[in-house]
Amino acid sequence: MSDHARADAAQKLVNAYRLFQSDDSGEAERICRAVLSEEPHFYPAMNLLAVLLGHRGALAEAEILARQALVQAPQDPALYNTLGNLLFKRGDHAGAKAAYDLSLALNPDQAEAHYNLGLVLNALGKADGALAALRRAVVLRPDYTEALTEIGARLRDQGQHEESLAVLEQALAAAPRYFPALYYRGLGLLSLHRYEEAAASLQTAVRLRPQSHEAQHALGNALSYDNRETEAISAYQKAIEAAPGFVNAHVDYNALVWTMGLREAQWKSFAYARHKLGDVPNLMLAESEQRLRLSDPVAAEALLRRAVAIAPGRADIENALGRALTGRGNFDAAIDLFQSAAARQSDNPAHYREWAVALLHDRKPDRALPILERAQGFAPVDQFILGLITLAYRETGDPRYAALADTDKYVRAYRLRPPAGFSDTESFNRELAEELSHLHTRRVEPHDQTLRGGTQTAGNLFAHPSRNIGRLRERIEEAVADYIAAMPDAPAHPLFGRRKRGFAFSGSWSCQLHSQGFHTNHLHPQGWISSAYYVSVPDAVTDRDTRQGWIKFGESNLQLGEKDRPGHLVQPATGLLVLFPSYFWHGTVPFQSSQARLTVAFDVVPALSGQTVS
Repeated sequence: MSDHARADAAQKLVNAYRLFQSDDSGEAERICRAVLSEEPHFYPAMNLLAVLLGHRGALAEAEILARQALVQAPQDPALYNTLGNLLFKRGDHAGAKAAYDLSLALNPDQAEAHYNLGLVLNALGKADGALAALRRAVVLRPDYTEALTEIGARLRDQGQHEESLAVLEQALAAAPRYFPALYYRGLGLLSLHRYEEAAASLQTAVRLRPQSHEAQHALGNALSYDNRETEAISAYQKAIEAAPGFVNAHVDYNALVWTMGLREAQWKSFAYARHKLGDVPNLMLAESEQRLRLSDPVAAEALLRRAVAIAPGRADIENALGRALTGRGNFDAAIDLFQSAAARQSDNPAHYREWAVALLHDRKPDRALPILERAQGFAPVDQFILGLITLAYRETGDPRYAALADTDKYVRAYRLRPPAGFSDTESFNRELAEELSHLHTRRVEPHDQTLRGGTQTAGNLFAHPSRNIGRLRERIEEAVADYIAAMPDAPAHPLFGRRKRGFAFSGSWSCQLHSQGFHTNHLHPQGWISSAYYVSVPDAVTDRDTRQGWIKFGESNLQLGEKDRPGHLVQPATGLLVLFPSYFWHGTVPFQSSQARLTVAFDVVPALSGQTVS
């Protein structure tokens, strides 16, 4: 090939690359093929054509060209990088890593190859190696927006939210309108419960890519947590319109319209998706889950039977259908389904839990107990399993019941002293109640929670910037520390054995009940220590005969008979904090009053290693 011909071909490739960058891939591909028809061994044309073919998804042909180019120039590191990209797209992560390693062995100063290596190492589950490669890319190119964004995303995956945000700000300083950086910053701010800032970042992101269903959904979550419900509903709708099969958007949309009292909108998103896509098992499962929470097992069963017919052998659908049948009293059929689901997924505690629930309903606690003990072997801190074990112990007369469920010892009440600046508890709680009332913007209770006849705040209450909420948290931390310090040294006990030097709040919220309101009997699956703090209570709680509005312990939601009755009750009072194990069954007695019952509640878990703790 003459120098003149080589220069002419190279100029044509420059023009082809410009066309590719201008989204005219078709003309760029035509030019590359024309060059190769004249010069079949001109490897730069092979390489660019391989890139173009990979861009439009013709991966097999692209890989052949890339490998042919490497035969012509086996020492060109850029060709190995191209091959790695194609193999990555084909799902051959090990092959892609090998190609990137070869590229970097030939030239270790390629920022793009380090970036690509970081992507494939992350796909291979090598998070530390991925971060190291991405950081090397940024050392070589400090304004490498894509690499900075990927570092931010990986740090967020590891729970390092503050560090993630700092890197994403660097990426946005280099490219303020870079969609992925805006999106991941929004997710990071959401994780830190900075809802207003998260919404602002995600609004900018969706203006750049209004068809991104992930960004619209994340925006909906930020707006929902920021009590901007109408805007949130709109964002969820746009996410569903962009991707009718996106389950998470359907779940959050329907949960929100329920709490806003928009009954006419309930289930419409699922109907829309069904019209667009037909019967999709994942969507049918999601709709049935919400119908089960709303005590509609008949509709849920109909959906799930269709889902089973379309996707037989799915343990998650079998589990949901089993719960629908349990709700209808068809225990034998439900038990068969849970047994089948557990056989398919032997390490999933959800199947054993529901299997045991059906057996307890069917008055067979002796059969439920070994199933629960088997599940406890691989899920020792599962609070739902522990709560069900207490029921099985009690129903069978097992002597181990007392050590696990001693309400007199494990339920403790604290009268919190008023924060500095307040002369008494009542004045502080009046101010706190005023602030909390502005956060109760929903109209009815969430369908996946236990309160009836009231509302619950969205998001993490303790992350709210309110000074009085922060003051309350400080007093609560003192009481929780005392509760933990009083635990005996009993490593084998499911409550005491989890004690560590610190603790963390895994969730916090406020509940407001109105006349006839109550909490159904339940436990807290995600906790270790749970709570109720009384901000204001109705006068009706002073009636010691009817015990209206009192919190009760020991009675489950399974209606198991004479033994399934409250064994311990606590009278609410303004400024009183009640702490108890999360696996304790508890609920409240309905009350009748024109005054509301306003509480703050939270779950505490043992601190993880390296976690910021209270």
